[in-house]
Amino acid sequence: MADVEFSWASEMAGVVAPVYMGHAYQSMLAENDSSEARLLKCMTRGETVYLPMLVKDLGDGCKEAYSAYGYGGLVGALTLTDTDIEHVRHYLAAESIVALFIRHSPFLANQHRWPTSLTELNRYTYATTLQLSDSFDAYLKGIPQKLRWSVNYARRAGLQVTFRPLSECPKDRIRTFYQLYSGLMHQKQTSGYYLFSENFFIEHGCVLSAHCELAEIFDKETGNLLAGAFFLIDKTGWVHYHLSAATPGAMKLQAMELLMASALQRYGNSGYRNMHLGGGHALDESDGLSRFKSKFSTERLDFCCTKLVCDESRYQSERAKMPLKNPAYFLISDAREQ
Repeated sequence: MADVEFSWASEMAGVVAPVYMGHAYQSMLAENDSSEARLLKCMTRGETVYLPMLVKDLGDGCKEAYSAYGYGGLVGALTLTDTDIEHVRHYLAAESIVALFIRHSPFLANQHRWPTSLTELNRYTYATTLQLSDSFDAYLKGIPQKLRWSVNYARRAGLQVTFRPLSECPKDRIRTFYQLYSGLMHQKQTSGYYLFSENFFIEHGCVLSAHCELAEIFDKETGNLLAGAFFLIDKTGWVHYHLSAATPGAMKLQAMELLMASALQRYGNSGYRNMHLGGGHALDESDGLSRFKSKFSTERLDFCCTKLVCDESRYQSERAKMPLKNPAYFLISDAREQ
């Protein structure tokens, strides 16, 4: 019997996986990326661990694999050794996968399941512990005064937050949220991938259903959407702040502070234990998104990535096939992207 046994699995037997690593989310992102969702099963030393990945065909029998947008990495209790990693390289290379890029999950701290020499700190993300509260006003009494002022400023402006599971959300509401998100991303000149598409937003409702909720703030006078956010609901007890957008006017009214505070109070009272807020844009936490999320956090987490070349010669020859638009990128498809 080999020291390590690999196989492609259809599901994680006996494992409660975070929503990001579940079949529904992985399949949705695979369709968005024109990739294939695969689940690698690894058995060694009496333990089993799973590694979800998306596999992209580069042509000429060459492929690369990566974690879906969001978070990924190992699911299970096994810690891989350097020897195990060599087995991973050889197995994936034999499957024509020349490279693997992993976005580890800060809320699982599963970067520690890999040799430290193969993990790199990318940035920090933020999480908070959720608690029960008798009312929203009671919740507000327990948050910092400056943040409480922001939330009450939005309330005095007449703003209110509503939450709706996507299983109960008309597609037109999701389309309206996408239009707000898309407009903001174009304004910020966000890179093409993160613009996503209207269909991708609609698919959240079709695929994730009750495991995703839409929070909304409307202008009472015009009926226009001022701010919105997707929250992913996890069977592990976590809630994840996923995609969001707000108008400049709503930002000035502290709408996002109200939205986030409302979410923390809502999910705490719904029995969830933690919320992962995600990260900002910069490792030094100097950007506005980092500052916003850190205001609500009780814990700062390491977000680490792993770049694993499985077949060095094929990886290098594939990168040399054509001029690279983004040569600093590890994944070949990203490096080639126009």
